[in-house]
Formats: sequence, structure tokens, C-alpha cells
Amino acid sequence: MSAPVFTSDSRLMLIAPHPDDEALACSIILQRAVRTDAPIRVVYATDGDDNPWPQRVLERKWRLNAADRKRWGKLRRAEALGALRVLGVSASSVRFLALPDQGLTDLLKCDCRSALERFRAVIRNWSPTHLLVPSTADTHPDHSALGVMLRLVLAEFFSDKPQMSVWSYAVHGRSVAFFDGAQKLRQSRLEMAVKQRAIRSHKTQLKLSRRRFLAYATRPEHFRKLVSAESIVADGPIRSISRQEHKLDVKLRLFANPIRAKEPELFVLGHDPTGVLRCADMQLPVRSSCVEIVDCFTEQRLGLARYRGNAFAGQFTVPIDIFSSAHALFVKLERRSWFFDEAGWFEIPRAARLERIPGREHSFVEQPSLLVH
Repeated sequence: MSAPVFTSDSRLMLIAPHPDDEALACSIILQRAVRTDAPIRVVYATDGDDNPWPQRVLERKWRLNAADRKRWGKLRRAEALGALRVLGVSASSVRFLALPDQGLTDLLKCDCRSALERFRAVIRNWSPTHLLVPSTADTHPDHSALGVMLRLVLAEFFSDKPQMSVWSYAVHGRSVAFFDGAQKLRQSRLEMAVKQRAIRSHKTQLKLSRRRFLAYATRPEHFRKLVSAESIVADGPIRSISRQEHKLDVKLRLFANPIRAKEPELFVLGHDPTGVLRCADMQLPVRSSCVEIVDCFTEQRLGLARYRGNAFAGQFTVPIDIFSSAHALFVKLERRSWFFDEAGWFEIPRAARLERIPGREHSFVEQPSLLVH
């Protein structure tokens, strides 16, 4: 399988979590689409307005209010348009949805119906032949949460569109769940120089992260095609997942994290039998015990899960009768260092099982996933 290839008949849509993701992860592929005269649409989920540390340094202001964040978001929009202009994409091809920056995980867990409808309309109204979406394995919580939202939209509304080629990309982390199956897109020297100019358009982000950002210009871009039957490699603290008719077994292995932002939580997200999207939350205990399952949106008690183990390794057994057996589940262990996760979300199809591959200590394979071609 090769990376995406475009013709003048192609229609490429990129959905990005923040201004700057287009330059960091998709500069090369955008340049190649531009050279074929393929129409391009770039959609930003957020304005990147909740980005306090660069703003504090540049504006020399510690306390930031809503007006400050709005002004910062406007500046970051302008930087994104400047970066796209360098890449050959016009401002008329860009849309901003202004969803909550640093808040997409909370939106996903609590009530994302309106956001899902907006993404459905954006995709349906433009009818792309190629769609680029964030990987659910990205370690930035906004990226992985947006990846889950888009998989939900694709599974519900676009599963009958085999002509649409869907590819995921990762900006943050080195997840084997993404990179093991990703296609590498190597750049020419000219493409690299243009990518570097696009990255330099994001002056607000270079203030504190210049070396890290400019390093992206020298790396190949990676894209993983979402297909109806794919193998997924488990990584991060989740070592294996087994879905049975009435329960979900999740095996964990955790390492010491001296800068952990809060106590670890296990999330299971899926549709209930009436089709409503729900997310269940469980705190990770330090010893074997029963654990209360709480609905993230209503805070209603849903039941009890069982944890066997300690603070570093163990197994959750979670009853899943509240979820529909006809839909996929998404699982995440949230254990952040600052605002980055150790791993993203895992999609668990109906009656799927992650199983150990003989001879590969940390690798697992999954039954076919219900993803769009």
C-alpha cells in the first residue's frame, strides 16, 4: 500500500485539531495535492486559543481572560492562513469550527452530538475523495479525541462510501499503534524548504518550541489508511483488551510517572442500546477492589467494575451491558504528564479481541475493525 496519490479529479480534505498541525504533519501531502490542481479544503476544529504559555511570554501578561484568548485565537488563525498560503492553499479553502481548544476530550466524553453533526455536514457538503484525520493514537488529547469523533461520524454516516479514501496522521508521540502500519512520505529538498517556511509562519508557537517545531521539517510524513479490516498494535499502559458479550477485560502495565497531573482513569465510550453515545469513567485504584462506574455526562452511577492488581499492573473487568453490542467501543487510560497522554484511544470492534503475538512481548493483533475504506 502506498501513500495517497492525487489527480486533478481528486478532492482532498484535511481536518486538523489546531492551527500549526497542517504545517507539522501534512505540509508535503498538501504540496503534492496542490501540484495536481486537486481542490483542497482544510478544516480546523479549534482556533488554538487556549495556548497560555507562549501567550504569557509574548504578551508579558500572566492572567489571561476570555478576551485575551479570543485575541490569541484570531492571531493563530492568521498564522494558519499564512502557512497554507506558503503551501499553495488559498484562504477561501479554509474553515474554522471554533470548538474548545484543550477541551475536545471533555466534549467527546460528555456531549459531542452537535460537534459530530457539524463534522458530518462538513464532509457531506464537500464530498472529498481523500480525507486526512488525526490518529486516535496521538498522545495529544485533542488529537486523539478528534480522531474518535471522526471515526464515529465515518462509521455512522459514510460506511457506504468506498470511493472515499481515509488516512490518519499523527503529530505527537511515537505510538507503534500508528507507526507500525503507516506509510512513509519522504520529501524532496524543495518540499522540505517549503515545509520549513510554512512552520515558520507559526511565530507564536516558535517562541517556546522553535527547535522541536523546525525538526518536523526534516522528517518524513506518515499516513495510515483506515480500512475495513486492519491490525492494531496495542501500546502505552494498555497491554491487552478482550471484549466478550457482557464484559470487557483490560490488562494494564504502568510505570512510575513523577509529573503525573492527576490520578489515572479508565474511560469506555460507546453507544447504548438506544443509540445514544455514552462514556463510562473508572478511577484506577492502587490495590484490588471494586470500582464505581460513573457516567461522564450525567455523573450517574452505572455499576461496579472489578480491578485485580496494584498501582503498576493489573486487570479491569468492566460490565458492558450498558453499551450496544452492535457498535464499536473506544477505550482509553488517561494518565497525563502535563497535558500529553501516554497513549490515545483504542477502538474495540464487536466481539473483537487483542491477542498476544508469539515472540513479540508487547505486540497484539485485533480482529477486523469497522472502519470505512
